[in-house]
Amino acid sequence: MILPYIKRLGTGYLVGFVIGLLFMWIQVPLPWILGPLVGIFIVQLFTQVEMQASLPLRKVSFTIMGIQIGTTFTATTFTDILPYIIPYEFFTLLLIAISLVASYLLAKWLPIDPITSMLGSIPGGLSAIIALSDAVKGNTGLVTIFHTIRLLSVLLIVPFAATHYFVPVNSTVLQSNVVENQGSIWTAILYVVIYFIALAFEKRLPAGLVIIPMLLVGALQILPIQLFILPNGFYIFAQLTLGIYLGCSISLKDIQKAGKFALFYFLLSVLLIVVAGSFGYLFSMYTEVDLATAMLSFAPGGLVEMALTAQSVGSDSSIVSSLQTIRLLTIVLLVPVIIQLILPKFVQSRNQ
Repeated sequence: MILPYIKRLGTGYLVGFVIGLLFMWIQVPLPWILGPLVGIFIVQLFTQVEMQASLPLRKVSFTIMGIQIGTTFTATTFTDILPYIIPYEFFTLLLIAISLVASYLLAKWLPIDPITSMLGSIPGGLSAIIALSDAVKGNTGLVTIFHTIRLLSVLLIVPFAATHYFVPVNSTVLQSNVVENQGSIWTAILYVVIYFIALAFEKRLPAGLVIIPMLLVGALQILPIQLFILPNGFYIFAQLTLGIYLGCSISLKDIQKAGKFALFYFLLSVLLIVVAGSFGYLFSMYTEVDLATAMLSFAPGGLVEMALTAQSVGSDSSIVSSLQTIRLLTIVLLVPVIIQLILPKFVQSRNQ
């Protein structure tokens, strides 16, 4: 049993690494995530080759990426975002309202339950939304597919747009740099401790495997402790593992199951990306945040991916990750309350 598992796992990493190298060579944004994702999906679509992702390695990789984002924090990062929380929350709530209204109107035109439609369009918090869908008897399968469509739309559109059209030019605002001084190797033990702390809170905090390491490492940056900087290969491995996981999680059967709904929810995802981009533009006009950082902070989904994109285009990844975390927590805490308030109306309409 173990040998076939290793073969499927090794094949996935081989395909992901080769296509990742290709994507890096042709300068595709996020090559070590998008490369494995696209490569594995295509191989599984046209061949009978079996590949598999590893759950333990995925958890470790999420922690590594949280550490990577955390190293971009400085002593001023947390105070830097304070003036932006209220305007950011305003635009976030407006984006949530637009997604709920648009998905409700879409459900009026399609043979799909409004609760399923609204849950499937929320820009973030997949695990919490799936749990809520089960609780309110939504179509959890469709909710998962619609969220996958949204995530893929964000991954394929936003990094490309940020790389080609929104690169900061001579930007001097809020730039956080990764610590250059190498700390003692013994401090790497702290990363192991942080991983187990994140693992303990994994089910209590959305995206806890990323957010907890990000915040803890960010906090350690403020203390007079020089952390050991992990070699770049660790970060490539983490992104590669995430890309393999995303590629293995998408199947042609799922897309066929969504059927004609997939196109409509892809267009809805594009609409949300455009709206979020417009909010990012307005946010950059009335604050000191540069355009690229603002756009990536409002992108509807993918905290890790948007923070990594911010690093690649030279914008402030610490600001992006901090604001994306605020958006994620807002969605997880607020949307269930909204859905529970409007649920009786739909239950009543179902029974009529």
